Amino acid sequence: MKKIFENLLHYKSRIPVALLFMTAATICDLMLPTIMSDIVDKGIYLSDMEFIKRNCLNMFLVSLAGLFTVIIGRKITAEIVAGFCCDLRRMVFKKVNTMTFGEMNEIGTAALITRSTHDTETLGWIASIFCGNIITIPVLFIGGVALSFSKDVFLSLVLLFFVPIVFIVVVLIGRKIEPLWRIADEFIDRQNDIMRERLRGIRVIRAFDKESHEHERISEATVKMAMNIIKSNVRMGIIAPLALFLLNFSVVLIIYIGASRMETGASAVSAGDIFAIIQYVTLVMTSIMNAAFVIVMIPHAKVAANRIGEVISANGYDDSVAEEEIDFSGSVVFDNVTFKYDGATEPAVSNISFKIEPGQKVSVIGGTGSGKSTLVSLMLCFRMPTEGKVLYDERSTDTLSHKTVRRNISCVLQNSSIYSGTIKDNILMGKPGATDEEISEAAEIAELSDFVSGLENGFNHELNQSGKNLSGGQKQRLSIARAVIKNAPIYIFDDSFSALDFLTESKLRTKLSKKAEGKTQIVITQRVTSAMNSDLILVMDNGKLVDSGKHSELLERCKIYREIYASQTGGAK
Repeated sequence: MKKIFENLLHYKSRIPVALLFMTAATICDLMLPTIMSDIVDKGIYLSDMEFIKRNCLNMFLVSLAGLFTVIIGRKITAEIVAGFCCDLRRMVFKKVNTMTFGEMNEIGTAALITRSTHDTETLGWIASIFCGNIITIPVLFIGGVALSFSKDVFLSLVLLFFVPIVFIVVVLIGRKIEPLWRIADEFIDRQNDIMRERLRGIRVIRAFDKESHEHERISEATVKMAMNIIKSNVRMGIIAPLALFLLNFSVVLIIYIGASRMETGASAVSAGDIFAIIQYVTLVMTSIMNAAFVIVMIPHAKVAANRIGEVISANGYDDSVAEEEIDFSGSVVFDNVTFKYDGATEPAVSNISFKIEPGQKVSVIGGTGSGKSTLVSLMLCFRMPTEGKVLYDERSTDTLSHKTVRRNISCVLQNSSIYSGTIKDNILMGKPGATDEEISEAAEIAELSDFVSGLENGFNHELNQSGKNLSGGQKQRLSIARAVIKNAPIYIFDDSFSALDFLTESKLRTKLSKKAEGKTQIVITQRVTSAMNSDLILVMDNGKLVDSGKHSELLERCKIYREIYASQTGGAK
């Protein structure tokens, strides 16, 4: 929590200014009861209208000064808090971009969203207290007690009698609230997770008539979240009526005791003094209430800070190697590579060894779960080998910066990622600053030109989030255009033609081969027709490389490849 709030030090020059204005506003509040006491004792009691008018004007000016200072103080505080929350979100976003996939899976996407929104807002609320309201608590308490003592010591002791009672209650309640907030936040994460699943899979849910089941899942998470929030709010709610009761009770006692002492002449206390002490009691109780809410909210802030701290303190991937401005020749070597996912009992791929020469066209074929996409993750340094080495131009990936590796690779991953914006914006992600001619050429190679020309705005056609207004084939072709426009020595296509019909795929691959001539092409596929013309075919099965060679060679000696070929072509050679 301390590390999180160290970000407020970025605004250390502005925080004292905010505190100064809030202090001035609080002092104005403390001056008003004294002025009112003088009006009662020296104005109303003596029927001095000039004195009353003069002091009413003074009250107005003091109130106006208080209003002006509190507005300025709140404005500065709001700017500091907005900057603080912005810094936290930036830190979380930056860290998420460097987290390993294992760390992201451990925390969860839904939890990452909650921590950058709900938890950040909670810490922003606490920061606003530290930057502004925190100064009003001691000033109101000390000033109120001191000024009430200046009026009458005995009556002021009534006030001090109730203060420790309120603090004891607040501390006891606060200790019970922290676990409730922690559990509630966990179920907020769960709600987000279920909602994301529902939105992504709404068609499947409706197709299988599972809406009632989904309602039960979200209802369970909502009820548990709500129950913990209700319990914590009920416990927090006890403080306000208790403090109000004690406030009113102390006021009654002060009036009763003050009136008795005035009647008996036991002291020189006046009616104005009693009115002033009552207002000081109200101000002191207000400070105690504010302190109580701060104490109660600190556990909630602690939970939020720990959750954000968990993200910020994640190790992330190690990319301490300096980026190099080098161009790969296109050589890729897997030297006895084994990789095991965190928590898995068996490796995803084991003892993989092969060599791809510069300019070769290579296909990786195998059934679902055979380890094909894991090879892509290892090539892109998304994951590092558990054993063995991946080498580019005879240099291991652990000696190369991730940026260096990825700058030399242009890829289309298995799941087409389309972003909100225009078609042009999505293509330009592959090569920022590309000319319109280059964009048109990439679209032509990806068989996207006919689709774009039929749109009213052409390449400026707006896409919905995740490309909701595109078909599966259009998404794949747009992803391919994005990869094609990047002039890289190595191209990787991870099952990137699965949504295309055979005719479109044939045209696209012909154009692609011409564009990528002399460059290394690695195609991950389940189609034999996509692999059979490759210079080298790698056959994967159960995480192992069972054979490699050309199409004709594998038909003769590789049983698995022959079975795949027969199942897709009916056995015709």
